[in-house]
Amino acid sequence: MKLKLVFCILMLLIVLFSCNQNSRKKAGNTAASDTLNTTIKFNKLEKLFVIGDFDGNGKQDTIFQHNYSKQTKTEIEKSPDPFENDWDIVEKWFYSQKADLYLTINKPNPDTLHLGTAQGFYCLINIGDTNGDRKDEIALVIDKLDMSRVNSCEIYSLCNEKWTLLKQFGIHEDSFDFSSNKKPIFNVIKGYLEKQNGKWFYKDYLQQSYENEEEVGKMRQLKLVKCN
Repeated sequence: MKLKLVFCILMLLIVLFSCNQNSRKKAGNTAASDTLNTTIKFNKLEKLFVIGDFDGNGKQDTIFQHNYSKQTKTEIEKSPDPFENDWDIVEKWFYSQKADLYLTINKPNPDTLHLGTAQGFYCLINIGDTNGDRKDEIALVIDKLDMSRVNSCEIYSLCNEKWTLLKQFGIHEDSFDFSSNKKPIFNVIKGYLEKQNGKWFYKDYLQQSYENEEEVGKMRQLKLVKCN
């Protein structure tokens, strides 16, 4: 009888030990899964460029996009893929890098156009000489690190060799939605900056007032002041 009792106690201890071992294995697998879920997936950071006569000397210039990490003091070549990671991961990563988005032009003593911390551009467009000063202007939309789909188009020109903001108007980022596997190059902002019969027209998404009811929702011809 005593032997049976001892035997039963031993079997019970073995069962309890086995259950505890299984519990530890499951906890270990869960921790590994959580680590896997927080792994950042990187891809090549696409950088835009645009060609035109931006200084009015009759020669073609090239404007280049740069994404610079002030944290590592190097050019950012790879960044978290916004299609493969949660947005807050992408946002935190760029801020942790102290990312600096800017434009340079391939000419002696170039002015640098710094545009803050962002992951890049939705578009960078040469809109030609719109204000008649014999220099091409550029239109751009920054791919900002925020949750809003409301954005703005900014138009710049080299005025006395310094980048100058000539105009800014609201747009909605649905203009840059696409269904292909590769992000396209946008040469217009659909519904907000388009070329019609050789001239540029625009619509301000944030426009609150119109001269008359006929203008509501319609695009206006883009008119820019000349550099001082």
